[in-house]
This record gives sequence, structure tokens and C-alpha cells, in this order.
Amino acid sequence: MTQRIYVISNPNARKGKSQKLEEKYIEYFKEKGFEVTNAYTAKPGDAEILAYKAIQSGWRTIVANGGDGTVNEVINGIMHSSFSSEVKLGILPLGRGNDFAWVAGLYNPEIAAEAIVRGKGTRIDVGVAYSEEHEEGMYFLNGTGIGFEPMVNFKAMEYKHINGMLSYVVAFLSILRKPPLGYKMKVILDDVEEFTLSSQQLSIMNGRRMGSTFIMAPIAKINDGFFDIMYTKRIYRGLSLLKLVIKFLQGAQIRDPSFGYINAKKIEVSTQNNEMEIHSDGEVFSRSAKRVRAEIIEDAIELLM
Repeated sequence: MTQRIYVISNPNARKGKSQKLEEKYIEYFKEKGFEVTNAYTAKPGDAEILAYKAIQSGWRTIVANGGDGTVNEVINGIMHSSFSSEVKLGILPLGRGNDFAWVAGLYNPEIAAEAIVRGKGTRIDVGVAYSEEHEEGMYFLNGTGIGFEPMVNFKAMEYKHINGMLSYVVAFLSILRKPPLGYKMKVILDDVEEFTLSSQQLSIMNGRRMGSTFIMAPIAKINDGFFDIMYTKRIYRGLSLLKLVIKFLQGAQIRDPSFGYINAKKIEVSTQNNEMEIHSDGEVFSRSAKRVRAEIIEDAIELLM
């Protein structure tokens, strides 16, 4: 019986530069004897719809071809379907950031394509975040961030002619001129532990890296059943903020007492003094949230890695 792969491609990945590479790997799958259907997205949200419809129609191997945004939409389509536990997810990392692919050891398209052909995967955890804007939940593989991190992500999205690590560096330098004032947060962990803090950044991580280069959660694992939650314990300005970011490049913040680093299966964050900017896997979750709740779903999906 011929094996089937449903590939969902973002033609705008890497500012449209990924299409020639994509054709190479589609041909590679066919040469290996796979039946391949390649569907293209035209606008935000299409990858989620395409994944959902493909699964409901019987496809069980779905490949996200693009960056973290495409992967995020595809995982939402899978998780909202009736057959998510039966689906295998493949990733062709041809996008701008590819942070989750890096975390999963899919360092380049060649490795990723070979993993898809082998067809053997590992069950991994999936996060889901809820707010008033997302009552049904927005799923994520890599992480959800509040504060400085989404501000940099959102700024990087605006650039039309630069991508990858450079877009995040330029965005960071832009945000550095007017950094976030910070939030007074109330945090509840696993429905029992509660504390408050003033912070510019709180990251709820399943993976380890964000923004192509920032190691937000140095010891996180994608199949341990826990979030790694990292947060700043005070408000940073000027040179101290720059030093903070240098720590993120190395993952060294985990050894700094001005940071908190904890594990939890559930987290709720709320604020009263201002509205939170939040991203999930680099995509806009909210620009004005007062409350967000996230929980981990253990062994939710099989990843071809």
C-alpha cells in the first residue's frame, strides 16, 4: 500500500525564497515511493484549515513546510481535529525562524526529509493557551511569551526584506530604544502555588529557543510533561537590558538570581495595571490581554524526528 503525505506549504516562507527548495523535497518524497499532495496557503489561517480538512478526509501524515508560523497553524488544525492522536507530524524547516525544528533536532531540511521518509517518530507534548480572545484554545509546540519577547517578534514580522536571525536582531535594537514598562503579574501554578511579581518578560516554554537565537529555556524537553517557565524578577533599562539579552544568547540567565525558572503543568497569568502583549510560537496571541492560562498536553502528537 502506497504511503501518503499531505504537505502544507507556505509560499511566502523566507520571503518567498523557499519554493525552489520545496520542489526538491517534494520530488524526493515521490522518488521514495510516497503519494504526495502539496497544498498552498494564501493567507494567515489557511494552514490550520488545510490540516484540519486533510485529517478529517483520512490523511494521517501531515507535513508543515515553512517556518514556526506554518508549524503553529498546522498543529492547531491537527489538535482541533477528531483524530489528532492518529496523526504523524513532519516538518520541513524552510521558514524564517525554525525554532521548534531546531529544538527537535531537525537542523536542516535534509535531516527533516529523511525523518519524514523513515516514518518513525516520538510522541511529544503540546501546549494550549486560553484567553477571552481564544476561548477554544490556541495550541503551541515551542512556547508562549509575554512582554519583551512578543514585542520583538511582532516587530520582526513587519520587515519585508530581512528574515531569520537578522530580523530579530534589528527588531530587538528597535525595541531597545523604548523597552516595555513591565507588568505587575499575578501567577498561579498548577492551581495551587500563587505569587506576584513585576516583570518585563515571562516565557512559557515547551521547547528551548525563540527568535532564531535566544535560548529562553536551556533545559526544556519536549516530552517531559512540563512547561519550563522563565521570568525576570525586576524591570530592566538601558545597559542592564542589553546585558540581559546577552545572557539569553547563551542560556546563562538560568544561573542568574534575578531570573526565575520553574516547572509546571499549568499556569495562569493575569495583570491589572496594563494589557499584555502575548505571542504563541511567534504568532500573535493577543496585543491586549488581561489574563492568559496555559496547560501542557502530554504525549499529544507523534513528531517525525
